[in-house]
Amino acid sequence: MNYFEDHIGDYAAATAHLTWDEDMAYTRLIRAYYHTEKPIPKDKAYRLARADTAARKKAVDAVLDEFFTLVDDHYNQKRC
Repeated sequence: MNYFEDHIGDYAAATAHLTWDEDMAYTRLIRAYYHTEKPIPKDKAYRLARADTAARKKAVDAVLDEFFTLVDDHYNQKRC
């Protein structure tokens, strides 16, 4: 997919409580989801979010837990 609508107000309302790292993790995971048009593979989540430190991996885990649902080793997101 080359284009998706980004509803800034909805995003801001849903993510205002996130840390900078969590916000970036969420943004990168959502972009990866739309780019491939497929759920995020569990074993690729850190790589797709470019989480290369313990703190960033913790941020990815927090975002996955809050905004995604794990089904058959893939993270689904209801808005994608």
